Amino acid sequence: MEWVLSVSALLVAASFSAMAVYLILTLKSVSKTLDTLSRSLDGLKGDVEKVAKETEEVLRSTNRLIQDIHEKSESLNGVFQALGDVEKTIKGFNDSLGNFTVSVQEKLERNKDALAQVVQWSSIVLELKSKWEEVRNRKKPKKAEEKEFQS
Repeated sequence: MEWVLSVSALLVAASFSAMAVYLILTLKSVSKTLDTLSRSLDGLKGDVEKVAKETEEVLRSTNRLIQDIHEKSESLNGVFQALGDVEKTIKGFNDSLGNFTVSVQEKLERNKDALAQVVQWSSIVLELKSKWEEVRNRKKPKKAEEKEFQS
């Protein structure tokens, strides 16, 4: 019976040794996996830092662009206000011109008889003036002929 105990103790020792070896191999495998994972995470950390820096630069550029667009839109507000003022001025000018035209038409309508008389008298005066010049021109050649004759 003693030998059974010895064999049992030997089997227990062998099982324990096998289990210890299996546990050591498993722990080494886990250790390698954790080392690989650690290196991968270090690489990812570097990549994440690069992406974070690039993202920060993109955000800065976007903020500058938004600020520039805002400033330009503010400056355009003044232009649009000026155009609105020009529109009001032109509308006022058109209204004034329309009122002036209506006023002139009304005055012409009221005074059309007087204007017709003025036009008639003007044409009579011009006709008399042209007849007067004709008469003067007829007299001048006669005087020129008399001067030649006397020479």
